[in-house]
Amino acid sequence: MSKIYKGGVYREMTLAEEAQETEVQKQISDGKAATQAKTSRSMRDALLASSDWTQAADSPLTSVTKKAWASYRSDLRNLPTADAEWPDYEKVTWPTEPV
Repeated sequence: MSKIYKGGVYREMTLAEEAQETEVQKQISDGKAATQAKTSRSMRDALLASSDWTQAADSPLTSVTKKAWASYRSDLRNLPTADAEWPDYEKVTWPTEPV
């Protein structure tokens, strides 16, 4: 059994309180994961959108540069399954934009 601080004193938690605390911690963890996933997907989508022009038929890029951008965009789309750190956007290895 664990202890809880309530009413100015520490006391043993009941089994029901421990179960409730476990559920609260799970909800916090699930909420964090959902927020990270949403943020990571938004960041990835913004990077894809900002590089859409590189694949247009009238793009001024050479064919070699256009292929590099296509590869970069493919790497972005594959992040959710290719990077074990997904969806933690701070730990994900984001692909490097071609120059």
